[in-house]
Amino acid sequence: MYQNQNDMLASLLDKFSDNFPNWRKSCLKNLLVLCLGILDNETVCLYKIKGKVDGYLGNYDTQPTAHYKRLIRIFQEFAFSRLWLDLLLFVFNSLRLRSRYLLLDGTSWKSGKTWHHYLTLCVLYQNVAIPIYWVDLAKKGNSSFLERKKLMNKAKKYFNLAGKILLADREYIGTEWFEYLSDIGIDFVIRLRRRNYKKYVNEAKGKSYEELESKVLRSKIPTKAVKKRIVIAGKSFNFVIMKNPKPDAKEPLLYFLSSLEGTAGQIAAHYPLRWQIEVCFKHLKSNGFNLEALNVAGKSKQRLMLAVVVFAYTLSVLEGLKTYKSVGYKQYADGKIYKAVSVFRHGIDKLIGKCFSFTQFCKYIIKNLLPEKLEYRSPNSIFV
Repeated sequence: MYQNQNDMLASLLDKFSDNFPNWRKSCLKNLLVLCLGILDNETVCLYKIKGKVDGYLGNYDTQPTAHYKRLIRIFQEFAFSRLWLDLLLFVFNSLRLRSRYLLLDGTSWKSGKTWHHYLTLCVLYQNVAIPIYWVDLAKKGNSSFLERKKLMNKAKKYFNLAGKILLADREYIGTEWFEYLSDIGIDFVIRLRRRNYKKYVNEAKGKSYEELESKVLRSKIPTKAVKKRIVIAGKSFNFVIMKNPKPDAKEPLLYFLSSLEGTAGQIAAHYPLRWQIEVCFKHLKSNGFNLEALNVAGKSKQRLMLAVVVFAYTLSVLEGLKTYKSVGYKQYADGKIYKAVSVFRHGIDKLIGKCFSFTQFCKYIIKNLLPEKLEYRSPNSIFV
């Protein structure tokens, strides 16, 4: 019986390894053990995961310290390799559906004297944000145009981002940035602060900045929105002002700049989807994998860890989406009614219930994730 289990596991790992021809099976096995540990313990802290590894593998004769060394060895041996990128490409292909939206935002925290600031690009998949590329800026404060440009250039090297719509908040603005997005063929809806680009609005023919604001404020329509075509750095964009739909909002008006065509309301209607990247960050941190407990040192090791975390997160999301329609609703303190749990929380509970051993976990991945064809890789990807 024990031999049959070993044979089954070896066969499952062979099938998974077929998607990673450049990597040893032992490396991929340890990577999957780590992923299961992150899912089961909901943390990236290797010290907390090590005690569960014997249970996953059915090897109770090995000391937890040996399992800890097994986990550490992943980062010692492969941090400077392309393993993290291969794993991301596999994850992205596993979605099997094209995404219309890209979401850009950053999440930051301080660990000792070190700042982590992960500038992150997500795709929106069935209304859930899933990270596909990121960079640790290792600083406090906003990203620069050059940092954003570098991130996007790297991402589009490996993923086909053409034709997508980028949604971003008020810190992701700038003449060079808007010009760059237009040049690479990515449409966008980006929120502005009040008075941003007022000069360009007043220079264009038609109502002035103040007249547009007044028109929206006077309207009795709760979601009244107006737009005006303006030119920035020789390129034409739509400037949109919309009444804030929140009745108790501190800011009565919302401002956007977009490369999209359509009515002002249609353009503004894209923006609320941006909130899903905030939800994603919450799941990766306080309400999920406790990313702030990251205890591997060095940017390359941390990059590999985040790739494994994204893999674990994507597994949870895909599992949650299968039966999310059955999840009931709950009324919260503010009177609003939402689903009782998120797709992620629903999925991770279901996933751990199904994957009670490492063999079961490998079975699950083979059944649910093996891609039929690599249609999501960029045409110029070095992995094609």
